[in-house]
Parts: sequence; structure tokens; C-alpha cells
Amino acid sequence: MTFRVASKKYRRWTQVLAMLLVVGVVSGCASSNSSESLDDEEYSVNDPFEDINRITFEINRTLDGVLLGPLAEMYVGVVPRWGRERVTNVLNNLGEPVNFANGLLQWNLERAVTSMLRFAFNSTIGLGGIFDIADGIGLSRADEDFGQTLAVWGVAEGPYLVLPLFGPSNPRDAVGMGVDWFMDPFTRALRSHEKYQRMIARGIDVRSRFINELDTLEETSIDFYAAMRELYRQHRAGEVRNGELPPTLPIPSITLEDYSDDEFDQATASDEIE
Repeated sequence: MTFRVASKKYRRWTQVLAMLLVVGVVSGCASSNSSESLDDEEYSVNDPFEDINRITFEINRTLDGVLLGPLAEMYVGVVPRWGRERVTNVLNNLGEPVNFANGLLQWNLERAVTSMLRFAFNSTIGLGGIFDIADGIGLSRADEDFGQTLAVWGVAEGPYLVLPLFGPSNPRDAVGMGVDWFMDPFTRALRSHEKYQRMIARGIDVRSRFINELDTLEETSIDFYAAMRELYRQHRAGEVRNGELPPTLPIPSITLEDYSDDEFDQATASDEIE
């Protein structure tokens, strides 16, 4: 019995060390391009693996068309909106401990405290998160993940990636997803089948909330892949900034101050001749 416990602890610490090693590799790659700012990332395509990404994107679209999409539509058709909102609330409440941990790691104490209070209120008065009591008293939900934490620490996003099943991502967010999984207390609290049920429920819940939007985007896009890539990168940039607007692009302009009096007179005279 003692050997089994020790073996489990050894495997767990080995997994954590391996994940930290991956984080270190990604951080090292990012530091080699430290001159690249977040703004440079946003306005560049940064998709060197586009060929394989497009193949994975089409595979994901096929799986969505035959499985996830129909399940989401069936879910919307069978469960009324009130019931779907309760499911979303419960799933969101289960994610608050991770939001709290990442808020602390980002030294964003306001968001960390908000996540802690949301979990406390909704888990008790809100009956396990069925009702979002916290939002009603001004404690709005704010998603925080380790990908955002790495961004706050200065780690660049890296090249755009499309992951099987998980969809749009990048090395920074992919590592962040793994760290969040280790960080989540419910990863250890739930049994194996309950973890899978939670993951499937989250996938169907998220997909059901964007049925019309995704259909419209696909119908109106000349290149659906490129549209999804840009949408994802803009969304992630907004989350990293916590909703703040990005700095404006420098657009050259000519004002009257750029002209000397002689140049202005010449320009005015030429306009009158024309």
C-alpha cells in the first residue's frame, strides 16, 4: 500500500516537472524573440504551420459537423434556455478556483478576490453554482487561465496552432491549458468518468452558445480558416488585456503645421489653378 502511494506521488511530481520543463522551453523560445511586442504579434499572421493547421482544421470541422454540432443543436432544442443557463453557471463555478489561482499569479488581486468570493457565494447560496448570486451583487465573472498568466509574464504567444479537438491555439496557450488542468482542484476531486463528463458538457455548452454566430461566419467568410484564426487571436489579445482597448496604430498624417508659409501658399495657388 505504501509503495503504491509513493509510486503515485512520484508519477505526479514527474508530470509536474515535465510540464514545467515545457514551460521553460516555451519561455526560452519567447525570450529569444523578446524584441517582438504584443502589438507586433497581433498585426502579423504568424502561421508557419498553415498547411498542417488547415488539415487539422478540416478534421475538426468534420468532427464538429457529425458530432459536436448536432449534439449542441439537440441540446438547444430539448433543454430550455433557463435550464441551459443553469448548466453554464455550474460549469463556470467549477472554474473559479483556476481563475483565482491565475489572478494571484498575475498579481491581479482584485480579480483573484472576486473569483474567490464568487465561488464562495455561488457554491453556498447559489446551490453549487446553479444560480449566479455573485453576479447579482456586482461580482462579475472574469476568465483567467495560465496562458494569460504567461502572457502577463512576458511570454510570447508563438506560432498559431490548430489542435485536434481543441481547435485554435498557440504554444503558450497549449502549455497553459495543461498547467490549468494540473492546477484545478477538481481534477483530483472528480473521478475519471466525471472528468470526461465535465469536459463533454463544457464542449457542448460552449458550442451551443455560438451556433448561429459560427454558421454566419462560415457563410460570409471567403476563407473560413483565416477568419477563425484572426477571430481567435483578437479574442485572446482582448483577454490578455482584460478587455482594455489596444493601442492605436501609428497612421501618418499631414497637418498645416508641417507646411512652411511659402509651401502652403504654393499648394493653395496650385489648387486654385486646377
